[in-house]
Amino acid sequence: MRGRRFAAAALAALGLLLLPGAVMAHWATTQLVETERFVAALGPLADDPAVQDRIIVEVTALVDEQVDIDAVTSELLAGLGEALELGPRAQAALELVSAPIAAGVRSLVADVVTEVVRSDAFSAAWQRSVEVLHAQTIRLLAGSPDSLLALDRDGTLSLPLEPIVAEVRAALVEQGVPFAAAIPDVDRAIVIAEVPNLALARVLFQVGMTVGLWLPWITAALLIAAVLLAPRRPATLRTVGLIALGVTAALAVGFSLARTAIAAYVGPDSSAVAGAVFDAMTAYAVSVVLGLLALSVLVVLVGWGLGASGLAQRARAALSARLAAGRAALGVAEGPVTTWLHARRTPLRFGIVVLAALPAVLLPPLSVLTVLASALLAAGLLVLLELLAVAPAPPAPAPKRPAPKRRAPTVASGA
Repeated sequence: MRGRRFAAAALAALGLLLLPGAVMAHWATTQLVETERFVAALGPLADDPAVQDRIIVEVTALVDEQVDIDAVTSELLAGLGEALELGPRAQAALELVSAPIAAGVRSLVADVVTEVVRSDAFSAAWQRSVEVLHAQTIRLLAGSPDSLLALDRDGTLSLPLEPIVAEVRAALVEQGVPFAAAIPDVDRAIVIAEVPNLALARVLFQVGMTVGLWLPWITAALLIAAVLLAPRRPATLRTVGLIALGVTAALAVGFSLARTAIAAYVGPDSSAVAGAVFDAMTAYAVSVVLGLLALSVLVVLVGWGLGASGLAQRARAALSARLAAGRAALGVAEGPVTTWLHARRTPLRFGIVVLAALPAVLLPPLSVLTVLASALLAAGLLVLLELLAVAPAPPAPAPKRPAPKRRAPTVASGA
């Protein structure tokens, strides 16, 4: 008994220690690695007002900086005055309207930039850019042969010219250029940069991909094994739920503090954009954390309901009475099926819990809604099982045989 208790405590402690890492690893290997989920998270930022306003301000300022609208307007008006051979007064009048015209040009530029940024074409281009950038980054870190860039072990980032030359040759051949087919294959690359940290990032990425795929399942298996191995399962279930509740609550607080810190770090001008990007990037992880919070609360409630406290026992007795009344109202009687269900209630209960958990597991991300839906499904199926499971009636006692009558002793004649 003591050995089981120690083993259950060790498994639970290890599973709870791995829980934060399992959440982060699952987040990294799903939303951050899968291009489709990554684009689905960052793609809508093109329609976010805060992001659009920031882009409009930056592009407008860039155009003004590169063009120097004031100087161009002044030169145009001066050239116009000379071409028309205007007098000094007319030239002075043109100089007076130079500033308003420049302001009007700036306003026109801002209007055009706003129209472009808020258009559907910009949103589509944003989606394509995010998709291409993410796909190339993942291919680079994974060492895929399909990547346009190559990363050596020493951190040298280079661009191989072979696929580009092949594509140019194919395009020239298609256009009918005579010498195009004679262009040979090349084995040359352009060194773009030497970044040793990229090599480390590739190692961490490839290790994280393997760990992140299995760590959530290992953590769940450890916690389930701890509960099943414990001598007092309800108490262990309640304890694991309470500690998991604290761990997931700490994760939720950590995400909130990280968002505040990032917004403060980038400054007031970019805080709205940084907040929008952070929310988009962490939406998956936050959903999982909140779902685990709800699951932890349910685990605590189930552990309490199965416990030995007086209140829990009275609650179970009241539930049993209501189930018995419902069984009688439905007319469920003893039979081959009902007694079979009663004899196999324990494995059927586990099967129902596993079946109800499948939607939450197979439809990521985990969320409060999926946890509650799975809990309601499990509760409904368990109630149905208890209504249909009928204990067989105890066998009737064997009838007692009457005791044999004793014959009276006979008296010998002639005594």
